Amino acid sequence: MCEPDPGQEAVDLVEADAVPQGYCHVLDGLDALDQPVALVHERSDALRRMALFDVVTNNSDRKGGHVLAMADGHRYGVDHGLTFHTDPKLRTVLWGWAGEPVPADDLTRIARLADQLEGELGEELTFLVTVDEVAAAVRRCRRLAEAGVMPVPDGRWPAIPWPPF
Repeated sequence: MCEPDPGQEAVDLVEADAVPQGYCHVLDGLDALDQPVALVHERSDALRRMALFDVVTNNSDRKGGHVLAMADGHRYGVDHGLTFHTDPKLRTVLWGWAGEPVPADDLTRIARLADQLEGELGEELTFLVTVDEVAAAVRRCRRLAEAGVMPVPDGRWPAIPWPPF
């Protein structure tokens, strides 16, 4: 049985002026006592790959509690079906890489995934999601691979799920 490490927080709320080294700042807000806080997440390869997964699947509900930090550094994402919609609905707490270049090896993986989604993998997925949803995932992969940078919120849809945890 795998249990998250209670000593690690991949996504957290911290005092606004105390963003830990090695973490990405996502947004500022106020806590229940109207004290300034910052939503942050670790800057790790594992979490960046989860953010890429969110972009490709159009995840509309990646909350902080949906990221399980394991003692060995692995990160599990808890997902529950608010993905693959054909309309842009990306809502995630993992915006810390917004506008940053995607590493070349990840871009290669994304392009390969697009090819697989246009083939056998896409056919297999149509037992779980619609043909249009698979086609939308292919378009997201192609756009991401072509742009070479992580997307930024466009303001047409709330960028952060509520509540964020």
